Amino acid sequence: MEVLPPKKIKGVELARAVGVKPPSVSDWLSGKSKTMEGENLLRASKFLNVNPSWLASGTGEIQSSTRDKFKQLDIEEFKKKYNISDSDEALLFSTIIEKPFIPSSKRWVPVKAYSKMGMDGYFTDMGYEGNAGDGYVPTHSAGPRAYGIKGTGDSMFPAIRNGWYVVCDPDADLVPNEFVQVCLKDGRCTIKEFVGINGGVLSLLSVNGGERFFFEMDEVESITAITDIVPPSQHRQEHPYSH
Repeated sequence: MEVLPPKKIKGVELARAVGVKPPSVSDWLSGKSKTMEGENLLRASKFLNVNPSWLASGTGEIQSSTRDKFKQLDIEEFKKKYNISDSDEALLFSTIIEKPFIPSSKRWVPVKAYSKMGMDGYFTDMGYEGNAGDGYVPTHSAGPRAYGIKGTGDSMFPAIRNGWYVVCDPDADLVPNEFVQVCLKDGRCTIKEFVGINGGVLSLLSVNGGERFFFEMDEVESITAITDIVPPSQHRQEHPYSH
């Protein structure tokens, strides 16, 4: 049995079989590095059909049918015998396929049913969500307790347009100058730009930047970070994976 198939073996084939990067194979073939160890040694010996100990040290049996043909590992002779040229190193890089960037998979969060936002930007939670509420919208970053809200009217234009959705995440940190949903203890909710909390007073800006608001924290039921703004085209009335 031949140690290698009687055809040209490119370094990229050995690299792929061993599971290493092409430069490592180039070092083996050029003689820069003559040491293979562990899993690399076992994979290479399996691919080349030789004994691991012989491949590592050049001593011992190659194979029972070929032990009289080879006595030591000679890198230059190996390259010559199997027609592996130095120029093959360039081939190594031209045949590498970079692993593409794969963004995190999106999840679908329920859209809560709210009363229509008034001219003052306030609305109330109707207590329904998902199929019983206003459907679902996708998110790539929000946590498991996230939910969506549909913006209505022009009170938040142009940042949040009429009919667009925002994703609220109760587990996300509040960040100054980013949007939040604020719900008051009287049942009203609103979407504003978070400024900060100082001396027990919550400071907000209207989404369009035209007006400043202040609330005593005793009046506030919750403040929830907004992580996504989603266009209407991404909305689904039923959960996409419900069937």
